Amino acid sequence: MTLKASKRSDIPMFRALDILREANKRAADGENIMRLEAGLPCFGVPQPVLDYAKQVIDSDPRQTYTESLGMSLVRDRISLYYRDRYGVDFDYSRVALTAGSSGGLSMAFMSAFDVGDKVAICTPTYPPYRNIINSLGLQVVEIQTSAETDYQPTVELLEQCGEKLDGLVICSPSNPTGTMIAEDELERICNWCDTNGVRLISDEAYHNITYEEPAQTVAKFTDNAIVLNTFSKYFAMTGWRLGWMILPEELIDRVKRLAESYFVSPPTISQHLAYKSFDHMDVLDGYVAYYKKNLDILKAELPKAGFDKLSNAKGAFYVYADVHHLTNDTEDFCRRMLGEAKVSMTPGLDFDVSRGHTTVRICYADDTDDIAEACRRLQEWQK
Repeated sequence: MTLKASKRSDIPMFRALDILREANKRAADGENIMRLEAGLPCFGVPQPVLDYAKQVIDSDPRQTYTESLGMSLVRDRISLYYRDRYGVDFDYSRVALTAGSSGGLSMAFMSAFDVGDKVAICTPTYPPYRNIINSLGLQVVEIQTSAETDYQPTVELLEQCGEKLDGLVICSPSNPTGTMIAEDELERICNWCDTNGVRLISDEAYHNITYEEPAQTVAKFTDNAIVLNTFSKYFAMTGWRLGWMILPEELIDRVKRLAESYFVSPPTISQHLAYKSFDHMDVLDGYVAYYKKNLDILKAELPKAGFDKLSNAKGAFYVYADVHHLTNDTEDFCRRMLGEAKVSMTPGLDFDVSRGHTTVRICYADDTDDIAEACRRLQEWQK
């Protein structure tokens, strides 16, 4: 007798992780793989932060639960960061620490929407948006962007979507494209959402990893949006699993109750690391300069391998490539690349179901020498 399994859990495989698994296996078997697939910083937290964490553990090895929304000390530090960085002032009670930003994403959707509500995503986009929305019984509305709009939404695209939306998810700088929404357009989108009763969810995971102008937070323009961020990317704390949310007043208690039942509290030791990380942003800014050097190498060398249709990347550590002139099946293309050139990339179908068969995402958060070597191998492979 076969027992029932839920339809809501029958979501697509995350191809980036599938390629990651295959690349890991090949590396474990002794192959020298150049890694351009996973959004994983090549750095860890600064050493003084780790030293501080060791002191915390030595002084209190139990590391018990904290409040469900996190330690007030850390939440207040995040509030201060927004005041200093963006000129936005709000009470720390609006800050919720989460078990990774993925935990925050789930609670954002659960606190703001009911089953059947329509939430728009802007393709190409981070695939868990679609998968979590579907698994919660919400309806996905896809708004297709293009290179002409830097793969980002505009008010005009929102007005043309033809649906009465309940929510909208944006990400700037973007995963997978590295592109950004200009500040004036970001303000227009915030105003449009407020005027039309659309709850805006802004994923700001890659803020501070920018190479031209800084990214702006939607919290500057509206108090109605849910802002998501993470300590995984700029702060290089991927495995410590800690993120945060900036919440509208009316959602604070709802998220608190969800957090109590789903997570109890965020990881305690990770909160201590996060608090101390704000004292070492000079080191973290050095990481960003390193990523910029890697991006410059890709822009100069990838076109020589036929990857000449690249997104206008201004932040994060990704570039999105249109490779329709090289293949119409990027999943097969990426597997052949891994096997033959020993270079790993992520096929675009993760990010754009209808058009991703001709695109790839390239991550450049790895060692600079490896980035250069990957480009050399791709040039040889495409001869």
